[in-house]
Amino acid sequence: MSRAIDTVKTIATPVGVLGVGVEGRATIDFLLAQGIADVTALDANPVDGLPGGVATVFGPGHDHDLGRFATVFRSPGIRPDHPGLAAARAKGTRVTSATSLFLERCEAKVIGVTGTLGKGTATSLCAAMLEAAGLPTLLGGNIGLSPLSFLERATPGHLVVLELSSFQCMDLTRSPEVAVVLKTTSEHLDWHKDVDEYLAAKAHLLAGQAGDDRVVFHADSPGSASIAASGRGRRLAYSLEREVEEGVFLAEGRLVLRMDGRDQVLPLDPGAMRLPGRFNLENVAAALLTAHLVGVDPETACGAAAAFEGLPHRLELCAEGHGIRFYNDSYATRPDATLAALACFDGPLSLILGGSEKHADFGPLARAVAKHPGLVHVSLIGDTAARLFDDISRAGPPDFPVMRCPDLATAAQAAATALDRGGVVLLSPACASFGLFPNYKVRGERFRALAQALARG
Repeated sequence: MSRAIDTVKTIATPVGVLGVGVEGRATIDFLLAQGIADVTALDANPVDGLPGGVATVFGPGHDHDLGRFATVFRSPGIRPDHPGLAAARAKGTRVTSATSLFLERCEAKVIGVTGTLGKGTATSLCAAMLEAAGLPTLLGGNIGLSPLSFLERATPGHLVVLELSSFQCMDLTRSPEVAVVLKTTSEHLDWHKDVDEYLAAKAHLLAGQAGDDRVVFHADSPGSASIAASGRGRRLAYSLEREVEEGVFLAEGRLVLRMDGRDQVLPLDPGAMRLPGRFNLENVAAALLTAHLVGVDPETACGAAAAFEGLPHRLELCAEGHGIRFYNDSYATRPDATLAALACFDGPLSLILGGSEKHADFGPLARAVAKHPGLVHVSLIGDTAARLFDDISRAGPPDFPVMRCPDLATAAQAAATALDRGGVVLLSPACASFGLFPNYKVRGERFRALAQALARG
């Protein structure tokens, strides 16, 4: 029996897809490709460009009477305890998700990566190491490609690397053979009830592991360590602060792999990597350990790490001119991400902060900004500009200008002008982009264009 036929038999119809964003659209395309025609798209807002034949319910009431479907796919932005889904379950509807279905049906070995910081970079690093070793590799998940798009191509000889958010993990019942839990603090508290729920959502990634599965975790992160301790898989740690019992750690400036009581200094010079920052070295350590667990030799993995240039909008060096380097860190939508970026630069440094309001605690960031020895200017944009200005002023007062700007163009110009002797302009907003831009990608692309123009002029 083919996987396609088997998959069709496991999905009872009619099917509703609740939430038609990137993953919802990919789910609809997958269902249609499997010959499942009785599909309804459900969303609070009208959605254009759906395939012909797909029924739609948009606007108020789209999430009512979900019990009329035999199966409902929950998109990541919809809470599993949504009242409409709870009522549907009570009527016998199966509620699932694209990630859940993929893990149930995938014949390949899966590496699942979660955490608060570094998921996209660590996931991509790991995939790059596997590919460098010549291993058939498929990359997807929260990084932008639904794994359902390659489910039919994933054979037992493949390795699948998935970036997984708390939204995607929250109701998983199957787990990857290798789970990677990066530094985990708190995030999405405008969606999760509290930090405990956020950590519990991440822990679902491990809930279905067996004793011969593996968990890679950040030994210096209490959140990561607590999640790792909740699973049954074999635990292996990585740390830049201390030796670990089994895993990867930093000693005398070099990464060391410790397995089965034996130490091996890895052939990678951290100072020669293209990725800036200590937090990126943590991502490298996690990826090196993960790659080792699936059979990649250290020399190959370290070569891939040394050559890795990073991802767009994540400390991306996007322009250089007149002694100024422009870094696009638009993906930094949380204060702790911006704190990590600040630690990468000594100065002279001009920083662009601000965006939409998620009621994050700016206290630690404000103190770090006020006391940063290399900062010469801060530009503030968006709804959070006034609150950031007040927090930074209370933490200082700083001995450099902190300017509220009406838009990103003004902010970038002011930041570059402040560097009359050269230095770094860093966009690392610590906030989401809404109100000024549709998402962090559009914000980053706009900054890249502005930076390139300023570098030329």
